[in-house]
Amino acid sequence: MKRHFLTLLATVFISSTTICCDVKDDVDDETSPSGNNSTTNTELTIADAAKNFSQDQIDMANTAKNAAYLSDEEKLTILYCNLVRLDGSAFSAAFLSDLKTSDNSYEKSLIDTLESIKNLPMLVPNEQLCKAAESHAYDIGPKGERGHNSTDGTSFADRVRSFYSGGAIAENISYGYDDALKIVRQLLIDKDVASLGHRKNILGDKYCRIGVAIRYHKTYNNCCVQDFSDSMGDK
Repeated sequence: MKRHFLTLLATVFISSTTICCDVKDDVDDETSPSGNNSTTNTELTIADAAKNFSQDQIDMANTAKNAAYLSDEEKLTILYCNLVRLDGSAFSAAFLSDLKTSDNSYEKSLIDTLESIKNLPMLVPNEQLCKAAESHAYDIGPKGERGHNSTDGTSFADRVRSFYSGGAIAENISYGYDDALKIVRQLLIDKDVASLGHRKNILGDKYCRIGVAIRYHKTYNNCCVQDFSDSMGDK
């Protein structure tokens, strides 16, 4: 059995409220490396989405398509996040059908929540937010560390704002996966996180910018850092 972890932190510019969480999620399946065949994975994912989304919807959600600074798997992570924001019910049908009859309270609540999710703003990749996410992944990964603060003590907020001066900011960290769908499913289900903070970050209507970095992690093999914000930091 392989261990996978989630961490989250969210803060709002006009509020001093900060939410930080570290949670363990034990799952049976092994991480599937993205390898060098991620273009094929992307094509298969879009084909799967096409069963429940129109081509216009897929094109709208595929905001990272031309982001040369992102890997294909990172682009897929953003595509999944946008598809669920665009139509939660269609996303459930396409990618969460195995949870429909689940007795797990977190999985059941996710399916219920997504029924009312429709036409949230699309998350557009921002290179500076991607650098903020990447810097943290490169910081904690080789050391096998967890958490949102940098290993030199720099806070999450100071780190992100040193790259991008947005208003509302939030961060999710997933450990153990390098597969985009597994990452997004894990964050949406938010098992054993009472606040459902990861899910709320992905579905937050105040966010329209995102940075993603999937990198090596010494302890958990992989980590994925997601940084969210609004458009206030656009230059």
